[in-house]
Amino acid sequence: MFMSVYFQCYYVHMLDELLLLISGLYLAWSLGANDATNIISMAVGSKTISFKKAMVFFVICLAFGSIFLSKNVIKTVSSGIVDSELITINHAIIALFVAAVWVHFATWKHWPVSISQSVVSGVMGIGIAESFRIGGNLVEWEMILKVASVWLFSPVIGFLAGFLIFKLIRGFVPYKHMHLEDTIADLVAHPFATIRDWTSGRLRRREHIFKIILLLSAGYMAVALGANTIASTTGLIYSGLGDRDQLVGVSFGTWDPLLVVKLLVLVAVILGVVTYGHKLVDFMGKRLLKLNPMRGAVIQSSASTVIIVAALLGFPVSSTGIFVGSFLGVNSGEDKEDKMKNEAMIGLAVAFLVTIPVTAFLSGVLTWFFV
Repeated sequence: MFMSVYFQCYYVHMLDELLLLISGLYLAWSLGANDATNIISMAVGSKTISFKKAMVFFVICLAFGSIFLSKNVIKTVSSGIVDSELITINHAIIALFVAAVWVHFATWKHWPVSISQSVVSGVMGIGIAESFRIGGNLVEWEMILKVASVWLFSPVIGFLAGFLIFKLIRGFVPYKHMHLEDTIADLVAHPFATIRDWTSGRLRRREHIFKIILLLSAGYMAVALGANTIASTTGLIYSGLGDRDQLVGVSFGTWDPLLVVKLLVLVAVILGVVTYGHKLVDFMGKRLLKLNPMRGAVIQSSASTVIIVAALLGFPVSSTGIFVGSFLGVNSGEDKEDKMKNEAMIGLAVAFLVTIPVTAFLSGVLTWFFV
């Protein structure tokens, strides 16, 4: 009788951990299809590098950020949003699954939403539901307010960074003529300088330099994504495991369980980019803003700096919001007609504003009825 109960508990425990892992990897796959595609879109959309070559470079940099720079964000997500003793494996499954479904749906709708916002809001919804059921306050509202403030102001910082860096570079690159419409405009405003650049090969050399800068900034952005957004998913999986050194019944032995979780999440992110990421490559890299290597490099560099600083401070920010803020900063620095499409911007705004209440509400409801 004792052995029967023991094995039943063991297999139930295994099933819970398996569901946790599946939910976490589903979210990581969705992350790859959505947030990670922002990086690929810059290099591919500006025709600097092929999709396959961009993936190889992207994976190396993403792994570096996820393994070496994600500690503070993992700590915030796993124990800083709600009472550290509250999150059980069932809570973690709900938060991960709700975030994954929402991000998958948003990717299908071509909305580049925030994975970090989805995860943090899901954990917050669980904390609110349990506060009503148990009584008292289980949500770390002080931390929530700090994170929300960072969410609100980080796109503005991204905007300012993109605007200022673009203006600075434009001071050293006086003429655009990198697209046909730019060439025509510069021929009218600066006919002799434009013809000189084209005939002397100066434009081709400048393009080559900016392509190198774009690739380096893409790697920088991948490091930032690994340090921040991937850390949100990893932190919630690890929190659900309760810091155990066992996953789905298989001991890791001398392996650090957190490192194993990071590697599994990384593989799922890569699969997301490869299998579904093309849906947002065209959207971010071609539809949202006409790109060239210079614009892409400025956008990625400014956004990456803001994201990495937030990660080092332990704040799980919206990489998408910062990324779009940098987009807008570069666009505003053009001193010409708006290149942003209204339809695309409305979609981004809706996705950004709806993510928090949707994921918090769904996680809270599922917690109330099923945990």
